[in-house]
Amino acid sequence: MRSRKEQIYQFLSLHVSGLTANEIASQMELERSNVSRYLTELYKEKRVFKSSGRPVVYSVNIAKQEPEKYTVSFDDLVGSSDSLKISIQQAKAAILYPPRGLHTIIFGETGTGKSLFAECMYQFAISSQTLSEEAPFISFNCADYAQNPQLLFSHIFGVKKGAYTGADSDRPGLLSQADGGILFLDEIHRLPPEGQEMLFTFIDKGEFRPLGESTEVHHASVQIIGATTESSEVFLTTFNRRIPMSITLPALRERSLDERYEIVTLFIKQEADRLNQKIVIERDVLLGFMLYDAEGNIGQVKRDLKLVCAKAFLHYRTHGEAYLTIKQNDLPLNVQKGLLRVKDLPDHFERAIDKNKQHLTFEPGAKEVVWQQDPARDMGVYQTIEDRVSDLKHQEIEEIDLEKLIEADVNQFFEAYMDELASSTIHRDLIPDNIWNLTNRLYDIAEEKLDRVYNEKARFAFALHLQGTLERIREKRLIVHPSLNDVRINYREEFQVALDLSAMIEHELALQIPFDEIGFITMFLSVDLTEAAKTQTNDVQVILLMHGQSTASSMLEAVQELLGTKTGVAFNMPLTMEVQTMYEQVKDYVLNHKEEMRSGMLLLTDMGSLNTFGNMIYEETGVKTRAISMVSTMIVLEAVRMVSTGRSLEDIYQNIQVSFQSIVRNQFKPAKELPKAIVVTCFTGEGVAAKLSERIKPILNEEIEVFQLQYLEKESFRSRIDELLENYDIKGIVGTVDVEYQNIPFFSAFDIFNNHGLTDLKRIAADEVEIDQMIYSLKGSLTHVDSVSDLLHLLQSIVEHIQRDLKIILEPGIESAIMIHIAFLIDGLKSEERLRVFKDLEHYKTQHRIEFNGVKTKMMQLEKRYEIAISEDEIAYITEMFLDNAL
Repeated sequence: MRSRKEQIYQFLSLHVSGLTANEIASQMELERSNVSRYLTELYKEKRVFKSSGRPVVYSVNIAKQEPEKYTVSFDDLVGSSDSLKISIQQAKAAILYPPRGLHTIIFGETGTGKSLFAECMYQFAISSQTLSEEAPFISFNCADYAQNPQLLFSHIFGVKKGAYTGADSDRPGLLSQADGGILFLDEIHRLPPEGQEMLFTFIDKGEFRPLGESTEVHHASVQIIGATTESSEVFLTTFNRRIPMSITLPALRERSLDERYEIVTLFIKQEADRLNQKIVIERDVLLGFMLYDAEGNIGQVKRDLKLVCAKAFLHYRTHGEAYLTIKQNDLPLNVQKGLLRVKDLPDHFERAIDKNKQHLTFEPGAKEVVWQQDPARDMGVYQTIEDRVSDLKHQEIEEIDLEKLIEADVNQFFEAYMDELASSTIHRDLIPDNIWNLTNRLYDIAEEKLDRVYNEKARFAFALHLQGTLERIREKRLIVHPSLNDVRINYREEFQVALDLSAMIEHELALQIPFDEIGFITMFLSVDLTEAAKTQTNDVQVILLMHGQSTASSMLEAVQELLGTKTGVAFNMPLTMEVQTMYEQVKDYVLNHKEEMRSGMLLLTDMGSLNTFGNMIYEETGVKTRAISMVSTMIVLEAVRMVSTGRSLEDIYQNIQVSFQSIVRNQFKPAKELPKAIVVTCFTGEGVAAKLSERIKPILNEEIEVFQLQYLEKESFRSRIDELLENYDIKGIVGTVDVEYQNIPFFSAFDIFNNHGLTDLKRIAADEVEIDQMIYSLKGSLTHVDSVSDLLHLLQSIVEHIQRDLKIILEPGIESAIMIHIAFLIDGLKSEERLRVFKDLEHYKTQHRIEFNGVKTKMMQLEKRYEIAISEDEIAYITEMFLDNAL
């Protein structure tokens, strides 16, 4: 079975004149965004061409010929006769020096153009016939593998079969690939001392040994060009002596205003050429870019300009303008601050930029300079905006301000510096207009009558619920509220308002609202206050601490933007920083912000000595600290989300353990399996609790401990549960008070005095899934997974966690059936079996959105572990199995 990308390629090959992404999506009945993504991949693989105009037309590249490119030379660089003149002279001398040129290192801050400068050296070597036109130019960033020196060395020098675990064949290194040409090592300072020493031999003798090679010596003729943001002091002295030519590129602040003017205008011209559209900018836009403090140098100027042009393109596309217009208000705040320095402009610039002319026009037409090291040279951002607008208009929501709807995606695109916009869920367009408008009117009335404010999140949740309720009513399915009387008693005021709102719904939609549904409306009206109160009870802070110049801050910014919150603090630890210095910074921050951490601090780290900070900070500051290492974006996302909702430190810590057990299994897996326990509770901790203990002990194994706890105050009870969780695996809570905490299954006193409920508790406490027997039975049937035992143990954990997350208990025997179903599904996906289609998938997803998303999240563990993609149809079937077989 061909992959989706290959199907699109084959379909496109049947249309010689080419097709747009919209045409392919329509004719193949595929999602527009997915088609665009696959076409972009095919274009990058040089298997298809795409037109330069609008709309973009794709056609198959039968000869696999590369589109025409214009190489960049030193003459194309801004400042070639001024600030870069000496640097260019040094570079040319290094290339021309006999017999094979001089090894060179380029110093410069981030964004000064070191990669482009190295490419210019290569092009000069070809134009001067020092190198042949076929000579390779190999570029490699040492930072990509800095955390794994062995892998880094194997990439550069090659590897011999059996050199280390996973080296199952001989593999040539970059030195072999660059033979006869140039090897560019970016961020060469990330090469550790032993790597520098390995490079000595090659620089001195032109010979090297791949990793694991003990006899044969390899030879290559390669000129090495390195680039670094650090000073020469970070390198070994012997290494510095072996690199005879050092070139320093100036920072943007050291360049003249004339050059900054030329840089800004050049970039805008390139954007006009890419779009084949006129761009008109206000005078202050040009001044802002010329004068602002661009810490990232030319690279930042380019990214900021790209962002502004993308926003202008978005406005142009959604409003049907004749050309792109960039105004001062479109500029990021840091660029606008450059206008504060207008008074510092020299007189000749005041004359060059006429005050009476408020706009500058850039017409398309000039040849575009394209170079290999320019990651933003294609039209990815504009194509993404085009796709997004087309998608939204296809959903018939033109009346929405598409510009504002998409703008958040555009900002996220640039902050992450990715090639494509991340497609995020647009909440508003999930709900019909009549439901959304009705919801807002209902909540406006509720706000007035109850004297409280409901946020967008609360309104959206109710709108989704109302949509599902209407479907259930029309399909004549029963709506039952399990605790209607309790709601009427505990929320009298909200219940009265809910009665009034239900009358409005009946009048508006011409149907009868069941009495039980009024209980649900009451709960929605009361939920906001509950969350607000919970937020005030826990002052927990998240601190993200990671190695690298911007690793922590970038990850936290992405999470904060996704969640719409400012919660969390990031500390970046450059590799040159001493651990003690980093610790003192974190400790000082904690001491200065103890008031914000009254309920504790969650410390998230990536690796190494940073993992030890937790206990030391607690000892020195008294702030209760929990530390989690080897974090991923998913873990940071979940931690920040739970802190934002007011969860306790221990609650957050334990939930992350449960939710991401497979990701951080080694970290959280105890040295030995925790003993099992059951908690029984009542208001006194004695009377009813004692009777409950007597009732359950006979059906439990002897090794399961039973704890009787008093429940008078919720937070103190939860704290006691947190303490027990450190030493016990709590399988269930039994009591007279409904307890929902840590996703632990709860059984009421009524359940326990009912034989059916008692059986469920026994099964959960004993983990009655005969896993060994299943493994033995399935070993001969599952042929495409490496270990049946590992798969089934992972599935056992996932099925248990799904039950906890969905707050359901499966019927006896169903757990095993679901595990077997998923096991064969994975085996089938590995062998590319044809999958089933779930009837009315979109309707089912809407009706069971929370449960569907919960199952989908857990399936991600399997997708990552077995390198498969589980379709939404199959996830719907699995969700249905859980819901249909819940007790």
